[in-house]
Order: sequence, then C-alpha cells, then structure tokens
Amino acid sequence: MEASIEALSEAIIKWRGKDVKDYWVSVAYMGAAVNRFGDHTISCIDGKLHHLWMGDWRELKTGSDFWLFSVPGALAWARDMLRKVEPGDEMLEIRFNDEYGYVEYMRMKAERRDTHNFTFEVRYFAEGPHPEFGEAGS
Repeated sequence: MEASIEALSEAIIKWRGKDVKDYWVSVAYMGAAVNRFGDHTISCIDGKLHHLWMGDWRELKTGSDFWLFSVPGALAWARDMLRKVEPGDEMLEIRFNDEYGYVEYMRMKAERRDTHNFTFEVRYFAEGPHPEFGEAGS
C-alpha cells in the first residue's frame, strides 16, 4: 500500500499549510455507487462547496455524496478507508499530491467484494473558482 496514516497526516498538514480558500477540482469516479459514477466538477468558493450538475451549480452540504469529492471530503474518505484495511494490505491504493496534499488517486480492489471496489481520480485541480462558475445557474 502506498499510503498510511502517517502519509495522510502529512497530506493534511500540507493542505492546511497551503491555506487555499477557493479551488476547483475535476474528479472521475468508477464504482458501485451508481449515483456517483462518472466525471464531476466541484468548486469551493468562500468556504461553500458547489457541484456542477447538468449545467447548473448546486451547493453541497457537508457529508453529502458529492462532498466526498472535495479536498476535505476525499481526505476524510481516505482516512476512513485506511482504518478499514490491515497494514500492508494491497487492496487499497492511495496517492497524495506532492504540492498540495489532496488525494490524487484512491482505489479499492477487494476480491469477491465487487460492491466495495471503486476508483477515484483527480483529473484537474486549480486554485480559485471554476472559470464557468456563475455562468450556469448557481
């Protein structure tokens, strides 16, 4: 396994140290949670998360499904996944971004547990609001 609780702690410290106020991220998710399947864009503006859904920006509540795709949400998700696997277990792979600390890639592959398997990958990350935020309904 590439990640550990120590690597997660270092990633969180790195993310907090960057003090990013506004950002946007494009993620790809493939897994059993059909409602999350596909590509998603999340933008954090003034501490509020927004998800681009069918051409409109909708505000997300902490803990909602797509909240997991935000930087804090993915870090919490990684923490939860790391707590569920044994040290040295190869079924979980997590990579953190070297500069910002966010989760770049997370994959769970457990034999005979198809419903638990998923792949989460950040395709793009940038500081500031998404360039199209405000153009669609918000």
